Amino acid sequence: MVSSKEEDIWLSDEDYDDNDDEDECEVDGDDDQFTFYSICSYSHINPSTSPKFDTLSLALQHDISNYGFDLLVHLPSSDEDTFFEDTIKLINKCRQFVKDSETNISAVMGNYLNKCLEQHKPGAEEDDVYFKPVLEDDAMLMCIDEIQELKSKCSTQDVSTSSSTEEKGDSTSDSETINKLQSQIALLEEKLSKAKSCIASLANDDDVNDNNNTSDSEKKKKPVDNDSYYFSSYSNTSIHETMLRDTVRTAAYEKAILSNSESLFKDKIVCDIGCGTGVLSLFCAKAGAKKVIAIDNSDIINQAKEIIKLNGYEDVIHCVRGKVETLIKDKALPLSDGETVDIIVSEWMGYALFFETMLPSVITVRDAIMTPVTGSMFPNVSKIYIEGANDSERLNYWDNVHSLNMTPMKERMVLELTKEAGVEVVDDKNIITNRAMVIEHDLNTCKDEELDFEAPFELCLRSDRQSGDEDSTIEVHQLVVSFDIDFSVPGTNAVSFSTGCQSTPTHWKQATLFFDPMHNCPALKKGDVMKGTFRMKRNAENHRSIDMAVLWEIGSSSDDGTWNRSMNGMLKRSLIA
Repeated sequence: MVSSKEEDIWLSDEDYDDNDDEDECEVDGDDDQFTFYSICSYSHINPSTSPKFDTLSLALQHDISNYGFDLLVHLPSSDEDTFFEDTIKLINKCRQFVKDSETNISAVMGNYLNKCLEQHKPGAEEDDVYFKPVLEDDAMLMCIDEIQELKSKCSTQDVSTSSSTEEKGDSTSDSETINKLQSQIALLEEKLSKAKSCIASLANDDDVNDNNNTSDSEKKKKPVDNDSYYFSSYSNTSIHETMLRDTVRTAAYEKAILSNSESLFKDKIVCDIGCGTGVLSLFCAKAGAKKVIAIDNSDIINQAKEIIKLNGYEDVIHCVRGKVETLIKDKALPLSDGETVDIIVSEWMGYALFFETMLPSVITVRDAIMTPVTGSMFPNVSKIYIEGANDSERLNYWDNVHSLNMTPMKERMVLELTKEAGVEVVDDKNIITNRAMVIEHDLNTCKDEELDFEAPFELCLRSDRQSGDEDSTIEVHQLVVSFDIDFSVPGTNAVSFSTGCQSTPTHWKQATLFFDPMHNCPALKKGDVMKGTFRMKRNAENHRSIDMAVLWEIGSSSDDGTWNRSMNGMLKRSLIA
């Protein structure tokens, strides 16, 4: 069942193992060569961006130099019988603290971690939960003996330094110097954090100032708001040419409208939201609509007026420029008192369907002026799908480029692919799973809040990608998001189009969510199921961007129905406007 609840299950570890991130701590194939991650700089949100260190000492020193946090200071004495157990728990406790606090206090992580450990008591029973690793294959946990040696050397050096200092009459110990430096670093970090907050506050204050009190030069310095940028982008000719040349899109609208002339459009009032060049309004006029209200908030409306006049429909189509929310509030649409619209036509879809977030504006018009019961959105149904793809060809390209080994480029490419969600045409030959519908919206009844959603999914290998070897696996390098659109008002000729990989490519292409193939990349074999929850929601800072997250696990069911999980994790990517 689909859920649009606000409760955020994505930060909870109650029902999932601690390797929920899509990328886990990496340990090289060579048993004697580890890759270390420091405590404070490891990103649990985007692990692939975390600094890597060849030695334990370098990882520990990185935390001291950059965060003022020295793990060795908080460890028990190296000659304690329980040193190994206490060190394991302390490392995992620190990792968990960083994981829980990363998004809020990353700038002063070391300072807060030091304060957190002030009350730490080695051997406390309540800390036994930290025997469980927070990072899978955490190299630090595999080198406790080396940590013990470093702790022992540190203690010896402290004693030696103390004796030397007393002989020289110097009253300042190394530990006091370290503490002072840590305090200075923490103070500077806090000042930086406060400065950033102050700057943000000043920017917000500037936004709410009365324009009459703002000089022209100051106005020019103010950042463009998301809506202004969005509408101005549609003033560019190329974007309209791209949409018109998309024959899948344009032909589907043309067929859906003209083939339903008698049953849906003849003598009806139509509203075209985001009319652009006016092409959909012209289709509606040709289908016999008695009045078409064409709305757009970019200056392309000027060309739309000319195009409409050139085609002889200026008496039917009325062009209006403005934001629909404002036009409705001000009652600025060419409608008589009590007059409503029978059909709302709009091409509001964006990448992954909801990118740019235009549908809420269309819903506003629907709820305000569409004829009750008999009125309809057109199209009236949308569906979102996901499927799994393997992109080995792209990844392996760097292994041999004109007989040259360029594998360092592979890691660079992976960092770029996993930074954000992508938009590209994915070849069907790369698809390895079924195409699963995640959610369907009835556009005549759905509410704004339902556009942010969570929904379950299940994927399994396509029959043509299954190997005869039962144990042979194939990696899922990316999840591919696409959508289908239906013009299926009851009693009319149904028309639909798809943006899936199996169909003719459109200007929407597909949205791609890449896993890191070098860290905990999902892999499927015959009989396996990849299931979980897919979430899509508007970005908090820019509502025209969308955030996507996938909580996933792979496993199979035994004969008695028991679910046997082999892998799991979380994938988070955003489409940024």
